[in-house]
Amino acid sequence: MRLSKDKLDSLCKIRDKSGSRFYEFSTSWWALFFFFILVSGCVLWNQLIPFENLKFDPYPFNGLRTVLALMGAIQTPLLLLYSRKSTDYRKHLLEQDFELEKKIFKKIEIMEREMRNNHNEYLHELKYFSKMNKKMNRKRNAIKLEQVTDKKDFISLEQTQRDSLQAKKTEKNENMTA
Repeated sequence: MRLSKDKLDSLCKIRDKSGSRFYEFSTSWWALFFFFILVSGCVLWNQLIPFENLKFDPYPFNGLRTVLALMGAIQTPLLLLYSRKSTDYRKHLLEQDFELEKKIFKKIEIMEREMRNNHNEYLHELKYFSKMNKKMNRKRNAIKLEQVTDKKDFISLEQTQRDSLQAKKTEKNENMTA
């Protein structure tokens, strides 16, 4: 009988899930408590029960040792197998993280390059605007000086006009009094 690829894949998934669950249980605190209770229960039962016919494994506990040895013999290869699978899975996750970090690093480099270019453009524009601002300040100062000199000229012109009007008034007054 030949198994189809789908059935084989589903059996492999079931095997992996059951094995990983067994691995998770075997490496947990619950398994430790379970085996501790099992061993202590067997020892206490066989030591403390007063009826000899109910004891199933007397003092040297050969049956308990045999069961524990068989469980260890079965658990050891399974635990080693699934610990290797878990390390392979972790390795795969680390590779994915590494690829993601490489992508992020490339994006960061691109952003830094863009920021550097934008910074250089900003500095260039800042220099241009500072030059323009200096030119505008020079022109403003020149215009203010012209206005000040114009005002002085205006004031001096006004003063001369007043003086000439005053002189004419005094001449009229002198002519009238004369």
